[in-house]
Parts: sequence; C-alpha cells; structure tokens
Amino acid sequence: MEIDLKKIDELNILVSKSRVAQCQLLELKNSEINNLILKICSKILNETNNKYLSTLAVEETKFGNIQDKIKKNLYKTTNLINELINVITLKPVHNKKTNISKILKPIGVICGVTPSTNPIATSLNYIINSIKCRNSIILCPNPRSYNTVNKLVGMIKRILNENKISDNLVNIPTKEVLRSELLVNLFNLCDKNIVTGSKLAISKVKKSTKPFLVFGVGNVPVIIDENIDINKTISAIIDSKSFDHSTSCSADSVLIISKKIYKKFINNLSKCGAYILNEKQKKDFDNIYFKKGAINTEIIAKKPGKILSLIGVKDIEPKLIVYELNMDEKEHYILDEKILPVVAAVKSTDINSSINFANRVLNINGKGHSAGIYSKNKNNILNCASKLPVSRIIVNQPHSKSAGGSENNSLNTTLSLGCGAWGENNINDNLSYREFCNESKIIFKKKRNFKKLNQLVQKIKK
Repeated sequence: MEIDLKKIDELNILVSKSRVAQCQLLELKNSEINNLILKICSKILNETNNKYLSTLAVEETKFGNIQDKIKKNLYKTTNLINELINVITLKPVHNKKTNISKILKPIGVICGVTPSTNPIATSLNYIINSIKCRNSIILCPNPRSYNTVNKLVGMIKRILNENKISDNLVNIPTKEVLRSELLVNLFNLCDKNIVTGSKLAISKVKKSTKPFLVFGVGNVPVIIDENIDINKTISAIIDSKSFDHSTSCSADSVLIISKKIYKKFINNLSKCGAYILNEKQKKDFDNIYFKKGAINTEIIAKKPGKILSLIGVKDIEPKLIVYELNMDEKEHYILDEKILPVVAAVKSTDINSSINFANRVLNINGKGHSAGIYSKNKNNILNCASKLPVSRIIVNQPHSKSAGGSENNSLNTTLSLGCGAWGENNINDNLSYREFCNESKIIFKKKRNFKKLNQLVQKIKK
C-alpha cells in the first residue's frame, strides 16, 4: 500500500507541474503560440529527426515501414498546422449572421493515450492541438511504443527550454503507470482524457470521473461500382491499403466489386502488384491467422512478402494480398478489421447487394467509422451514404489517406476518428482543435424577421 501511495504522489506532482506550465501559455499572443508550434514541427520533422524517430518506431513496435512513417509524420502534421494557423484563442470571434461571439479557451491538462501503430504522428497531433489551445499535455503511449514517444517528448522538452517555455508543458509518466490501475488515477487528475487505439486504456478511462473521448474500430468496406476507371481505382486502393503496411484503421478492409467488372478488376489488381491467394493458400493463411486465440503478431502490419513466406510462398514481394470470398459468407474472420496488408474481395450482383454486404461487414465490426465507394453514379453514391451507419463516406479517394483528412478533402487532419453513438463515441467527427478547447459564447440580440414569422404562423394555423 505504501508503494501505491508513493506512486500516486508522483502522479500528483507530475500533474501539478503540468498545471503550472500551462499557465505560462495564457500570457502568450496568438502569434507567439503559432511560432512555438512551428518551431516544434520544424525541429521534429527535419530530415534527421523524422528519420530517427520513424526508425525507432518501426524497430520498437515491429509495425509498418520507415519511409511511410516519415511521410505520415510530415504530411499529417503539416496539414494540421495549416488548419490551425488562423485559429484564434482567448479572443472573441464574432459571427454577424448569428450575432454571437465565441471565445476559445483552454481546458487545462490533457491526458492523451496514443497507439503503437502511429506513435509519432498521433502524439504530434495531440501535442500541437494542445499547445495551440494553450493546454499542457501528458502523453500515455502504448507500452509497446514507450521508448519512441519518450524520445519524442525529450526532443520537445529541449525545444521548449530553448524558447524559454517550461518543459513541463509536455510530459510522460513512467511505463509502470501505463501498465497498472494507476492510469485511472492519472485520468482522474487530468481535466480531459483522449484515448486512441488501446482497448486496455479505453477500459480504464471509462472508470474515470473526468470527461473523455475514445474512438471506434475501423473495418472499412469499399464498394466498387461498375462505372469507374478501373486502373485509377486500383491505384488508389493499393496506395491506401499498402501504405505503412496497413497500420491505419482507415485502410480498406473488404472490396465489394460489381460482378460486371469483377474478373477484369481482379486480373488488373494482380497485374498492378496484388497477390491473389488460391484456394490452398487461403487454407494455409487460415491456419496462421490466429495464434492462441488472437491475431498472429507475426503478420500484423508486416510486409506482404513476409506474410506470404509464412504460408510457403517464397521470394515474392507484392504490394498487397487479396483473399477472395463468396457473398454468402456471413461471419468469416477476413470480414473483420485487419491491421495488415490483406484485403478481402467479394463479387456483388448490384448496388443494393453491395450496400447490404457492406452493412454486414460493419455489423461484424466498424459501425460508425467509415466506408468508401468508387463510382461515377451520384444516385448510387447517395444511396450508399443514406444506408450505411458510418460517420464518413469517402468517395473516389484512397481511403486510408483521406478519412483522416488530406489535401483531397476538407476533413480535419487527425489519426483519431470519432464514430458517434454507433461506435459508442461522444463525437462522430474527426478529432480537431475544438476537442482541446472550452468555448464561451457571447449572445447578442438579433434582428427578428416578424413578417416571415407571421407568415409561418398563418401557414401553421391553416
């Protein structure tokens, strides 16, 4: 009991230091906050440091690949900065139409849990959003990526010191906290908790008395209509599913392909670098997919060639692996979430059967997250969007590079995607700076259009 009390005291001290550091941000101008986050990004994302951290992440977690992590860290963070640079905090911003002014204010101390699949990009997203909104943050990485995030925090502390800002603005607890019930104590000491990825951390944050955000599981069905450019669609799918060996929860999971183009689509997939498993290889893959009741860690976020070597296919390095399935399969494991460069493929009779099958996939896992469609038929796109219980429908875009925001669309840049009530989440938007702020509204009287109001009253009376 004495040891636990000491550890709790250490957490109290950690959070107290974070609170003191956070107060320093209240005195800075918006331009000074912008300069600080730009300096952090410039230093962390320079060629040397980005490569060092990306290499460390792959070596420590054994997930993904270095070059793709370098790109992910750079573009995700650059896009985020671009979105945040004009955001104003601690000053009223007036909306003439509503006659309401809003003031964005800090929350205080944020606790952010980050996943082992994206330890740098997600941590940077949390840190930049926190500092922009004048909060301090305590990062709680998945233990599998602890050393990587600890190095990142150390680098940022040095940048803060160089700029005469308290290095307690960004902190990390001991690994022991992350593995124990002490994590619940930390959650209770912070003002808001944001948890991405870890099922264990999600179970703990739900015990907390403080506000929290968690994010749902991705298991993306992608509908492929008959009226498409096949080669462009294939290029986008391979780009999406193969990136960083499919560490993203937004990567394509099940391709639902119109029967009118199915054979040509699969053939072209093969020509463009996908490996199509035959019946024997599918059975061999079935035998290695699970290990002791869980997905085999030897295949999670690994090279396709490494995965194939485990089923006896040697000296081949495709971009992704395709597992074909009949539409009458209802609960096959390949229809569940797959954090590896393997995608299921089924042949669909028409758009309605495609939508029905996509719903079946989402009911296995992934409700509230995302779905994709490749189509030139607007009615089919809208039909799909109206009938799928997801927060975002990505149209004619590489899914893993688009659902979390990109230059292709106007979604907020994030690696944490809300799934709404479908996914038992409090938000169904992309995590953004708004979740790192409190908001005060100043409500002024607005001019009322009595003529329009009276016309409406008369209409109702009739």
